[in-house]
Amino acid sequence: MSQSEEPVPESKWVKGVSKKHPIHKAAHRILQSRLSAVSYWLPLAAEKSDEDVEYVHQLRVSTRRAFAAVRAFSDLIPKSADEDLRAKLHQVRRFAGEARNLDVICAEFVCCGDGSCEETCAQVVDAIKQRRQQAQQPIIAIHDELIAGDFNGQIAEVLDGIKKRGKGKTKPAFGKQAPRYLKPALKSFFRASKADFTSDDAFHEFRLRGKKLRYTMEIVAPAFESAFRKKLYRRISLLQDVMGMVNDRATAKVVFGEWIEETEDSQLKNFFRGILLAEARAHDDLRQAFNAIWTPKAAKELKREFRSCCGAP
Repeated sequence: MSQSEEPVPESKWVKGVSKKHPIHKAAHRILQSRLSAVSYWLPLAAEKSDEDVEYVHQLRVSTRRAFAAVRAFSDLIPKSADEDLRAKLHQVRRFAGEARNLDVICAEFVCCGDGSCEETCAQVVDAIKQRRQQAQQPIIAIHDELIAGDFNGQIAEVLDGIKKRGKGKTKPAFGKQAPRYLKPALKSFFRASKADFTSDDAFHEFRLRGKKLRYTMEIVAPAFESAFRKKLYRRISLLQDVMGMVNDRATAKVVFGEWIEETEDSQLKNFFRGILLAEARAHDDLRQAFNAIWTPKAAKELKREFRSCCGAP
């Protein structure tokens, strides 16, 4: 799974896809782009994450995008291959997510500037680094496992199968099929948007539905007018960015809360309590920011814009 001679993969938008393309041709191009990105970032994340934390970040994002593409085009992929691909992508995404969360915490952790808690700070930094090293091992293991299982060969086989099934009779155009891929993601997003967000579980579920919608929109964007990408996608992205910041603070609260329970050092325990209090305040502030931008009026307007642009939900 070497990436040394490969160009850096595409990110949000897949080039070379038109709404006029037969569905099999569009699916082949999108899946090729999404799955090759996972193959590109995985060895970098496994072998060189100490050089650049962005490798793990890009791996997590690429697996999310690949999973969305596999899910969208599952009817074109044999069931056994579809299930196997999803299982492997889920593993990679989970391992990369755990490591990325610690990278974010490490990057945002700031010691007091007056030197009054220098020794305690050093202990905390060391604890974060140790956990991050532990989180790296599953990434290395899944990388080795996929190499041994010829992951790239599996991808090639799936793509070749789609290409072969696309030959012969005229296939429906991608532009005709795109709404079918988009509507389920939109429906689940707006259904989740009606929940009571004072519940952390409801907020988390809405964030997941937003992610699914965002990555589905990236797939189907070539089938719609430019406003779909420039306006609707931008609004979903901004909402996701705010929710992502809320999630980062929630994750930090969990991590430092666990450390309070685990440590027996009273000074370190008090230090963690101070961090936890700061994280809780930041979390509450960001939740208020989310409540300010995501109102019933905003949800209604966004739904109207989606209906106007693409006839859904």
